Amino acid sequence: MSLKLQLDGDAWFVVLAELAQALGKLGPPVRLCLIGSAACLLGGMEGRTSADLDIWKPASDYDRLELKAAAEKAGLLFDPKQTLDPDRPYLQFIEPGLTQLGAFEPVLIERLARLHLYRPPIENLIASKLIRAEPKDLGDIRFLTSRHRPDVERVRRIVAEFNPPARERAAENLVYLDVLET
Repeated sequence: MSLKLQLDGDAWFVVLAELAQALGKLGPPVRLCLIGSAACLLGGMEGRTSADLDIWKPASDYDRLELKAAAEKAGLLFDPKQTLDPDRPYLQFIEPGLTQLGAFEPVLIERLARLHLYRPPIENLIASKLIRAEPKDLGDIRFLTSRHRPDVERVRRIVAEFNPPARERAAENLVYLDVLET
């Protein structure tokens, strides 16, 4: 493995299948709402990789001890806070704060046995990526826009509901959507 592990969507599906197997067949569904790059990775974006999957904690439903044990069995780090292993992918749990998504009803991506993967609607993901608007975020926005044809006015409404200062940063970056529309 490289010193900086990066997985594409196909590799992440393999890892998630291992996680689903490690969860076993008994018990309620484990519902994870993936944010960040996951919609691009699992949506087939060429060249997009990530060492982590960001999980939106408020829209997820899981038993922490069970998921942690299964993640470790599947070779994943579970919500590391201090140090990372450069050769191990990880699950990162995100709560509202610097990351803003607005209100949404999760959309099913895939079911892998008891592991049910969801994501926010594309408009919420795009609005969230407008907060940072770094080159990778802009590439993700371009991919999501071309693949899903989001409602740009809905993106604007979501941004308007963010807490400051995220709202101001995302509002300034709405210009990128105008450029992509032309």
